[in-house]
Amino acid sequence: MIRGLAPQPRLLWAVGIGAILIALAVVSPVLGFVAVIYNAGLVVITTRDLALLPGRSGYRVRRIMPEPFSLGEREDVTVVVENSAAAGLMARISDHAPAELTPQPREVEGHFDQSGGLKLTYQTASPKRGAYRFGPVDLRVWRAEGWWRRQVRLQHPDEVAVFPNVVAIKRVQLTLRRGLRAMAGMRRARPPGASTAFAGLRDYVRGDDFRRVSWSATARRDRPVVVEVEAERGQQVMIAVDCGRLMTAPAGDLDKLDHAVNAALMLAWVAQAYGDRIGLMTFDDRVTSFIKPERGSTQIRRLTEALYAVKASYVEPDFGHAMTHLALRVGRRSMIVVLTDVQDPEASKELVAHCLRLSGKHLVLVVAMSDPAVLAARDAPIATSARAYEWAAAEQFVASRRESFELLRRGGVLGLDVVAGQLSPALVERYLELKERALL
Repeated sequence: MIRGLAPQPRLLWAVGIGAILIALAVVSPVLGFVAVIYNAGLVVITTRDLALLPGRSGYRVRRIMPEPFSLGEREDVTVVVENSAAAGLMARISDHAPAELTPQPREVEGHFDQSGGLKLTYQTASPKRGAYRFGPVDLRVWRAEGWWRRQVRLQHPDEVAVFPNVVAIKRVQLTLRRGLRAMAGMRRARPPGASTAFAGLRDYVRGDDFRRVSWSATARRDRPVVVEVEAERGQQVMIAVDCGRLMTAPAGDLDKLDHAVNAALMLAWVAQAYGDRIGLMTFDDRVTSFIKPERGSTQIRRLTEALYAVKASYVEPDFGHAMTHLALRVGRRSMIVVLTDVQDPEASKELVAHCLRLSGKHLVLVVAMSDPAVLAARDAPIATSARAYEWAAAEQFVASRRESFELLRRGGVLGLDVVAGQLSPALVERYLELKERALL
């Protein structure tokens, strides 16, 4: 946007008409007189319109933004501009938001209210974790029936960070506090406490075990009521995040590592809310970070900061080193959640072997993400020979993954293979299911 003054389209048309009248003045003196009167009147009108526009100074600008931004979420950014001299004027802003946040739309139009305030909102999406910088705000103001528009650049740099998805955690936090299902299709596990202690009564939710229905309470309240019992407190959940080469692959809107980061943080929050200790290990061809299992908000903050800094490397993961490190550092029986990618049995044999060895003492859950594009290629109609080859490749890949998971299952290792976009709710659902079955 060019700073300074710019004519409105109507002024360009008016100037064009004035120029035509001047050209015709050589034909008739009357037209020359009309041209003089017309152009003099146009100068007076446009000068008055220019005087009604506020100058470059006097504007105050600020942004209302998420703190921090959440990975993979669409979020609102509101630009607030204030100048009492601009009351009632039309306005259009173009915020210099980082291109990586894919701001939409790039320009937003509105008008200043009677007190000189302007609030315009656009949306961003955050496909990558990291630090970003907002630049200035370009503002264009004009009168609704005016001849000029003034364009001003308002300097207002902002430093922001895109963290693992904290918005999804806030949604789950709210629903758990209300006693509702955290996500669609999710059953409520027993909340923290003694394994068979009475925890209270609540309304029946579809999917609850009918054996827990309290018939006396149901009769008194005239609606189905179930008895809640509490699960054991103080168990351990250790999350191991693979940061190797295969996790750099895109899967939908995010790459696989970022899906894993979001799911790890969601599981960590839910586990600590249910009274469990939660720890984290990241690895590629070596162990890059290790946070021992603890509970509490300080631990969640520590895990969030660690996950924010995680980066994938174009190296093959060393599952033997990682699982041996876990075995040595985690003494008591724990749930070990390995967020990784699973391929055919030959490529995944190291993962399978070391998870089977680890399952002798711990409850091991191997979690992998299916690429939506691969599933779409398998499920789409076959209309051409090229599509037939594409379907065969996709089907072979999916079958190979299924075979790897079958090897894990036979050895007593749990598996979860889910479409990348559904990873977080599916992982939390499995955790709650295992807790409810008292397998942890």
